[in-house]
Formats: sequence, C-alpha cells, structure tokens
Amino acid sequence: MSVSSTSSVGSSLTPSSYPNQGLIVMGTGPESGINYTAILNALDKALSAPITMMQAQEIPLNNQLAAWQSIGSDISALSSSASAIGQPSLFQSYTATSSDTSVATAQASSSAIPGTYNVTVSSLATSGVIASQGVAATSTAVASSGSTGTFNITVDGNTTDVALNSTTGYTLADLAQAINNDNAGVTASIINNGAASDPYQLVLTSNNTGTNYAPSVTDNLTGGTALTFTTTQSAANATLSYEGISITSQSNTVKNVIPGVTLSLDSKGSTTITVGLDTQTIDNAVSSFISAYNQVIGDVATENTVTSSGSGNTKSETLGPLGGNVSLTNLVNNLSSFIGSEAAGLSGNAGLASTYGITQSSSGSGKLQLNTTELNNMLTSDPQQVQKYLSALVNGSPTADGVSHTGSLTNFLKTYTNPANGIVHFSEQDINDQITALNNQISLQQVLVQDQMGMYTKQFSSLESYIGQMQTTNSAMTSSIKQMIAQGA
Repeated sequence: MSVSSTSSVGSSLTPSSYPNQGLIVMGTGPESGINYTAILNALDKALSAPITMMQAQEIPLNNQLAAWQSIGSDISALSSSASAIGQPSLFQSYTATSSDTSVATAQASSSAIPGTYNVTVSSLATSGVIASQGVAATSTAVASSGSTGTFNITVDGNTTDVALNSTTGYTLADLAQAINNDNAGVTASIINNGAASDPYQLVLTSNNTGTNYAPSVTDNLTGGTALTFTTTQSAANATLSYEGISITSQSNTVKNVIPGVTLSLDSKGSTTITVGLDTQTIDNAVSSFISAYNQVIGDVATENTVTSSGSGNTKSETLGPLGGNVSLTNLVNNLSSFIGSEAAGLSGNAGLASTYGITQSSSGSGKLQLNTTELNNMLTSDPQQVQKYLSALVNGSPTADGVSHTGSLTNFLKTYTNPANGIVHFSEQDINDQITALNNQISLQQVLVQDQMGMYTKQFSSLESYIGQMQTTNSAMTSSIKQMIAQGA
C-alpha cells in the first residue's frame, strides 16, 4: 500500500533560517495536526541557550578590548607629546620681526642669535632688461628658410645657442617661443609699444636680479630682419647697511647678513630686525602635552572608575569596562607623581611644574591646566631654565638633551606602549585570547545544535509519515468492515 501522506508532509512544511543549521522542516503536520514549528522552536531555544550565554559573555570582553585600544592610543599620543617637549630643538626655534615690513621682512633659522639689528636699504636689486627695435608684426621674419646663422644669449658668463628650425624660417613670435623653450636665463616677451609703425619689440628680461645676470645678445641669423638690442633697464645689485657695514647683494633675498636670518628687501628705508625665541611654538608644544595628559586621565576615569548613582537604598555603583584595573590605577598615580614632585635633578621651585604655569585643575579631576602668561614670563626671563625643567620632567635629567633616562616619564610610558611587551599589548592579547576561545566554543555548540535539530526534524518527519500510514490503514479497515457488515445484512 502506498503512503501518500509522506509526500504531503514534505510539501506542506517550510524550512527555517537557523544559522549554520541547514534545512530544517517546520510547519503543522497535515495528517496529525501537530504544530512542529512550535516544538522545533522550543527545542532550538533550549539547545541554543549555551550559545546565547557565551555571546553575552563576549559583550563585556569587546567593551574591554575597545577601552584598552582607546587608552593605548591616548598613552601613545602622550608619549609622543612628552618626547617633543624634551627635545633641545624645541628651544632652537626663533622668530625674526621687522619694525617696518614695507622695507624688509625677515625669517630666522635655528642658528639665529637673539637680539636687535638695524638695517638700512639704499637700493634694490633689479633684473636687466634689453629690447629689440620695433618691427611691423609678430609674424615679421627674423630668419629665412635654411638660415645657418645663430642667435646667442649670454647671462652670467653662460652662452645659450637658441635652437632654431631653419628649414621653415623664423618669425619674431617663433624666436620668442624658442628662447623660452631653451631656458636661456631670460624670459622673452613681445610688446606692442603703440607706435604708428613697427610697434612690436622683442623684450628679454633676466630671470635673476643683479649685475652678474645682465643679458646680452649676438644675432647672427641670416635673412629676415636683423634684430639689434638696447638696454632699457640696467641690472643692479641691492645695497644696504647693517650696523654701519655696507653690503652688496645680487638678490633682494639676503642671507646671513644677520646671523641665521634671511632678509627679503622690499623698498628703500630703515628697519629694526628683532630676533627672539619662538615662544608660540613652545607654548603649543606644552599645550599639546597637557591636552594629551588630560585625555589619558579623562579616558581612564571613564573606563576604570566606579560610578555611583542614587542614594540610600537606591544607591548603585557601576564599573567602567576596565573598572578597578590595577595597571590603570598605577598609571594615573604615577602620572600625578611626575607632575606633583620635583623634577629629577632639580630642587625647589626650579623643579616644580607650577613655576612654569602647569598646575592641577581645581575640579579635582586630576587633569592639568596651563597658564601661558606664567610660562612665557619664564621663557622671557630664563629660557634655559624652562628647557632644563621640561627635559628633567620627561627625560629624567635637566641635561638629557632629548635622551630619556631610567625612571623618566617617557620610559615609564613605554612600559604601557611597547608593542612587544607593554601592558596595553598584553592586556589586549589576553582579551583577544578569551574572545577567540569563546568563539571556538560557540562554533562547536552551533554545530551540535545543527546536528541535533536535524535529527529532531528527521524524527518528526518519520513520525508524521507513520501517522499518515496508520490513518490510511485505519480508513481501509473501516471501509472493509462496513462492506462486510453490509454483505452480512
């Protein structure tokens, strides 16, 4: 006897979307009326409970990992900014200002010497300019086809033979283009002087100022209009005096007349150049250090502190993701000690951060604040002392010259940031190991659930098939009995 209910079971039940489980037949049995969906869902939930628990365990681990990654980035930024304020080069940055910028401006290098310097500009350097006689048009031929002549330009003792294509001849415009293509030390242009006849002139302007760069031309082109040049502006050197000393310069950019200073001359006149320490750069570096320090303190407070809310019987405490972490507590305590104690190798006020405008915030947060006025007063009165303090603070010695000593702030921070054996690295590695172990357990449990759910589905399908067979048999027997009764009657 065939069992039609077997095929009807498969056609009426639907697959579920349980992750990694494959096809699970679900639905209501067409023969039995049993709600297999509800049963399978209940079994699925019960079997998956351990997975849900393990996934829940991953949430705080991921939060801890993110917290360590954020704090690790903060500590690295603090280490970099600390190293920057401990470098001698920070105090080798100078500014140069001019009392009259219309006469000259100035820029100082690291070799500048602080002081005031008087400069008088008598004349500016100029470029030499020569111009040809006028011709009728830019298309006027200046060399004939097949010309074997040359057009030579001499600047600063160097002569350039302008390359010409003699097979087609050359116009005034062609010659100007060829000169500019050959980088002959001049710039060629064609002007229209407005004359009624022959208004177009070829003008050559030296690319550099000074008498050494005065241009001259030898025109040996054949055919066409021969060009003759006259000087329209003589090349001249700049002349100036510095503290009574006369100076001549080929350029209006004058270097090292004042030690370590470059002057840009703009007009005749006198000006005073003041060279001093670049306090703004130092202010910015110290401010960056304090900002990085405060970022560490703030983030540690967020990730590591117990937060209380409510009061009395309703009072509750909440830990950050890294709440109570000893390494972070030690980090904050040591940072506070570095700032609050005398810097290594210095004593009294010379070794205290407050002398240089660095103080603890009155809010009690442990963060720092900077009084730039106090810092700049110290930079003005004794810049070397400021350098010694910053070096002692971050490098562990007022004479460290940018090199960190044992027990210094920068070396302390490396115990956290070292990518091979730092506290941040080991903390992240430990959390990642825990997450990996949980993921492996979750994967194994998912496979187990998949197998078990597949087994249950197969059993339920067999049950439904069996019920269908029994119902078919029952129907057949009932029909036979009825026929027998009818025949006997």
